[in-house]
Amino acid sequence: MNTATPQDALSAFLTHWQGGHYREMALALPARVFPTGRRTIRQVKKVYPGRLGEFSILAAHDTDPAATNVDVQVLWRERGGLELGRVRYRMVYVDAQDRPQARHHPGGQWKPFATYSLPVPRPLKA
Repeated sequence: MNTATPQDALSAFLTHWQGGHYREMALALPARVFPTGRRTIRQVKKVYPGRLGEFSILAAHDTDPAATNVDVQVLWRERGGLELGRVRYRMVYVDAQDRPQARHHPGGQWKPFATYSLPVPRPLKA
């Protein structure tokens, strides 16, 4: 997954979730986020349950030379219901060993290192 921007990499990652391609999701995550250091489909399914329906990238903010925060609105199915949420993904530009490096270095790739729940705005009243 060699993508030009953090938004492109996150879009590809979320598209894998939409398609139920958990193996590809596991490969797109840094190994260090897994407890054993080994990527498994079971671990990814625990963190990303259900099936992603739609997503919309809302904003992206560079925080340092190797990281960007990307805010996303997601709609997914879980246990027969629909869930709406907003999530901030901390995308980090890494080398082949998943070590952060400045975004201008060739051969790196963007990976989601952390996720944070964001509040969902209340609907407007007429």
